[in-house]
Amino acid sequence: MQPNPQIRLLIWQCKFLLRSASLLVPKVQRAAWYQEWYGEIWHWLHFLAESGRLNSHTTMELTRHCWGAFPDAAFHRFDHKKVTRVLDEEPRSARFCLSAILIAVLGLILVTGFAPTIRSGFKPLPFPEPDRLAYLSLHASFTKYDEPNLFREAAKWAQSSKTAEMVAAYSWHPVSLRFGHDQINDFSARVSPNFFDLLGNNAARGRLFTPADETTCAGCVVISHRLWEVQLNSDRNIVGKTISVDDRPGIVIGVLPESFVFTFPEVSVWILPSWGKATNNFADRTGAVLRMGPHVSLSEAQQEFRRFAQINEYSKPQLESFVSRARQGVKLYLFFTVLSLFGGIALGSSRLGGAKTRKLKLSWRHTLRWWGFFSLKTLLLLALCFVGSLELTGRASIILTGSVHPLVGPFATWLFLVTAMVALSWSLHDQGRRCRFCLRRLGNEASVGTPSYLLLDWWGTELVCSDGHGLLHVPEMKSSWQEFDQWVSLDESWKPLFEHEEPVHTP
Repeated sequence: MQPNPQIRLLIWQCKFLLRSASLLVPKVQRAAWYQEWYGEIWHWLHFLAESGRLNSHTTMELTRHCWGAFPDAAFHRFDHKKVTRVLDEEPRSARFCLSAILIAVLGLILVTGFAPTIRSGFKPLPFPEPDRLAYLSLHASFTKYDEPNLFREAAKWAQSSKTAEMVAAYSWHPVSLRFGHDQINDFSARVSPNFFDLLGNNAARGRLFTPADETTCAGCVVISHRLWEVQLNSDRNIVGKTISVDDRPGIVIGVLPESFVFTFPEVSVWILPSWGKATNNFADRTGAVLRMGPHVSLSEAQQEFRRFAQINEYSKPQLESFVSRARQGVKLYLFFTVLSLFGGIALGSSRLGGAKTRKLKLSWRHTLRWWGFFSLKTLLLLALCFVGSLELTGRASIILTGSVHPLVGPFATWLFLVTAMVALSWSLHDQGRRCRFCLRRLGNEASVGTPSYLLLDWWGTELVCSDGHGLLHVPEMKSSWQEFDQWVSLDESWKPLFEHEEPVHTP
């Protein structure tokens, strides 16, 4: 029988979907399966056409039904019970847990551009002979420091020092930058004219400050690579143009290279001491850098510069190596990561210690597998917290404010500690809910006891391994901190209850 012309196109579309789905059906069942589905669709369409109910709504309903042929065909290819069991049990396996966390870590690394903040902590410093560079910190000595006096003293130290070849001072401030109709709050740094010469950096575009600029180019500025790229759209002709810095025009003479790093990466604009009005700045925003002589040790320079910078018995200026300062942040995070890992193992061992008192016997292979899974899972979770806290906070600050705020560092540290504690707590909780033998997450949760006899609450919850290895009893109310979850190993008499029915294949 020829189909109704009104529904001929719809029948052709449905036949295409059914033919495509039928490829999933085993060949011996394919013809019967297709005829069954096609007969149903054919009668459905003719009924809708002859009853006048064929409209956009019923057509969409029919289309959804045709797409349902694909899962039905898949169930003919694969055993329904077996597929359902795999979908239920695979997410509870140890392999799935580790794979999911590893994918999350790798995905986060890819999204953040291969973790540039972390990579920068391991890269060689972009300065020639960085082991000869040192910071002189004054924040332990004073509340505020007079900027003109700081730059004058730095020049005197350079002339009097026997351990340093060059000395340059710095002082950074919040600043307002204007680009057309856009205004952003960022940070600038006043630096001695020989600052970049001391570090040994070259400009990515234009040039950097020279000692002659203090008198001949007092309005010159050097900008960071990030500011040039984000706010100025990587303008190749930026050198010689004017930008507004605190409502004062500044002539851009150079752009720093992308690899340039310093103790305060938030600074976007670098200016000379003669720029604007000098003020008293907070001591933790000021300091000096020095390049030590070829054969001078850090301890020798420390003794000399503590004598230079100490103005009273309470002042304690600190001299620190560039290399150790650059690695300090990464070392701190790694320290907390390792500490959290060993702390988690210690807490987990207390649980295992409680299990041993209840005569839980695990072979050396199962014990090694148990601790290996817990250590690797915890380490991956801490790596996820480590990458997320360092990379996402800086990117969020750039998106929200257009710059890297000085509070990004402390906030990233706080975020790492909080997320690490959450990750460690979850890892311990997850480990306690896994089978002691196959490491599969326990299921078949059931409440036990009589609520009416225990303050309207259950006595506890019992979870069972789907492979019949054991049963875990979790008390609802623990009478003391020494009370642990009760694990009971099931013997061979329980095995028939957990045997999975195999599909019967008919010839």
